[in-house]
Amino acid sequence: MYIFEPLKTKLGAYLTPDKVELIEQAYLLARQAHDGQLRTSGDPYITHPVAVAHTLADMKMDHQTIIAAILHDVIEDTDTTKEQLAEKFGNEVAELVEGVTKLTQIKFSTRAEAQAENFRKMMMAMVKDIRVILIKLADRLHNMRTLGPLKGEKKRRIANETLEIYSPIANRLGIYTIRESFEQLGFQALHPMRHRILKAVVAEERGNRKELVQNILSEIKHRLAETDLKVRVFSRKKSLYSIYRKMKKNHSNFQDIMDVYGYRIITDSTDTCYRVLGLMHNLFKPVPDRFKDYIAIPKGNGYQSLHTTLKSPQGLHIEVQIRTEEMNHMAESGVAAHWLYKSKSDVNPAEVRAREWMSKLLEYQENANTSLDFIEHVKIDLFPDEVYVFTPNGNIIELPNHATSVDFAYAIHTDVGNSCIACKIDSKLSALSTPLVSGQTVQVVTAPGARPNPAWLTFVKTGKAKANIRHYLRSMRNDEAIDLGKKLLNKCLRSKQIEQFTAEELEGLIGQTKYKSLNELYSEIGLGSVSAKMIAHRLDPDNHLEDKENSGYRPLAIKGTGGMLIDFASCCQPIPGDPIVGVTIPGKGIIVHREICSKVKNILNEDDHYLPVQWEETVDGEFPINLRIVVFNGRGVLAGLTHLISQAEGNIIDVNVGRDDGYTNTLLFQLGVRSRVHLARVIKRLRSHPSVSRLERYTATK
Repeated sequence: MYIFEPLKTKLGAYLTPDKVELIEQAYLLARQAHDGQLRTSGDPYITHPVAVAHTLADMKMDHQTIIAAILHDVIEDTDTTKEQLAEKFGNEVAELVEGVTKLTQIKFSTRAEAQAENFRKMMMAMVKDIRVILIKLADRLHNMRTLGPLKGEKKRRIANETLEIYSPIANRLGIYTIRESFEQLGFQALHPMRHRILKAVVAEERGNRKELVQNILSEIKHRLAETDLKVRVFSRKKSLYSIYRKMKKNHSNFQDIMDVYGYRIITDSTDTCYRVLGLMHNLFKPVPDRFKDYIAIPKGNGYQSLHTTLKSPQGLHIEVQIRTEEMNHMAESGVAAHWLYKSKSDVNPAEVRAREWMSKLLEYQENANTSLDFIEHVKIDLFPDEVYVFTPNGNIIELPNHATSVDFAYAIHTDVGNSCIACKIDSKLSALSTPLVSGQTVQVVTAPGARPNPAWLTFVKTGKAKANIRHYLRSMRNDEAIDLGKKLLNKCLRSKQIEQFTAEELEGLIGQTKYKSLNELYSEIGLGSVSAKMIAHRLDPDNHLEDKENSGYRPLAIKGTGGMLIDFASCCQPIPGDPIVGVTIPGKGIIVHREICSKVKNILNEDDHYLPVQWEETVDGEFPINLRIVVFNGRGVLAGLTHLISQAEGNIIDVNVGRDDGYTNTLLFQLGVRSRVHLARVIKRLRSHPSVSRLERYTATK
């Protein structure tokens, strides 16, 4: 019992005796369940859950969280079941334990997939009950503190994961104390030599500057003592990891980083914060563009404080943070301050912001195609750099650095993002890809029927924007696949159409396949993953006896420049009027080739891949083709040819000039034309030029 006694004393300081007694029962159950189990260090396993509970007790978490922390490994590592925990400690505790339990039983093809799926499960468990992530963070903190016995590679992997995932999560939830511990322990494990050298240099530097730091502190205290303001003042030490990260990010030397002195002033009210700010600006000269008001506009994790950088008469930079006692508690403990510190209004800004973030996680979960997609979206939101921009109504929208107007549009509402076509930044029309800067006012222009552009994915920064754009494009692709699949199946059902079959016949077809619905089957046909002819035979076994030539069968009609599932081969560049064939590519849809293309000659007899297609009578759009023109060398030839192409309403996409023998040049034009007839008109115009020696349409098949 001696392991539990220090924890019992700590818990007794803020919990009632009956709740401490219940926690002790949980300890006895965990000790018995883990009996005989040892950690890598050789210590009894029970020391780990007790240490996790200590961290949470320091946060003054409720008794259910402490119980779940003590029991967090019993379901995974022992014979104890969730039902047994629910019977003894209640459903809430059992749910918390299950939420924290690691999902090692799931099998994945790669380690990246396993980590991504475990992360997704952890995030979803956090959405259900935020205490799950607090237990998980405390669990990781003790694991980091006991990394010593682990082998080098495993130690580095855990440290890297902590810095990349767990530290940003702690920061996003505003739990500064845990975040700082993760950074220090992770830095030490990942870069032990750099940590050791930096620690020694910093200790020496701080010793040399101790008197200077104290003198500045005395000046600040003396100035504040002349007023009746209730304040506390102390100097701040930069963490080793913070120093290392700044040196690496800014390519700065150690001396530049250590030339900045940090101080924190704690006040009794928000009003006093601003009064102290004025006093500091009178005492030392403020540095332009180095003032941040996180009280009026809190950070994404709910953090509030005034930040200002001053310059002393000696030319030294002084960073001062000014905040209230309540803000300081929130900064240290974040969402955990809900239990640690109750404000008069009983509203925890960090928890409010965390809830907003978790609602975003649910949206990411709905729109993500895979766990790797999900973790990509969430990672974007875990980084702290932000810009703050305004709506036309004056509302503040928080976005990550380098976010664009498309990110802004999706932050307003998903429908606004999906239908945006332009934007105004400070009343001026700007490109949607323009990075936003704090303080700008952004107005989004929308249009009915507009839809997301796949090119947006190259510049949007927020997880919400990326998730929604990808979700929309997937939905659009799926709709196209269903429509195309239905058309392909109808083409193969030569005796009658799908609509003429009874509901029982269609249900019977689904029963014969692995698909759950007709739409899912149509989609797979449209994507080329399933043969339409095979499905047609299953639906109507006598269908294959029909004579193709006498059944009124027509090839699939191609309407225009394709879609997400109908594309045109770049090797032979078909245009309206060319004899064409279709090739089904599993997962991609239909690729349209010219009949003369060498790449399709071998598959004309393969029923599963060959698809008869034809052009619609009227086809819209431009199609790219290549022309090779050999011309006699002369002044103004290129200008003359481009003028003729323009007269024939051809669109020049690209042009390359090659030198032959000094007397002739070969010009390679890529043009946009509407049809074979249009191309013939362009060629006729070009042949009329006296310098043209030879002209041909060329493709990869030649």
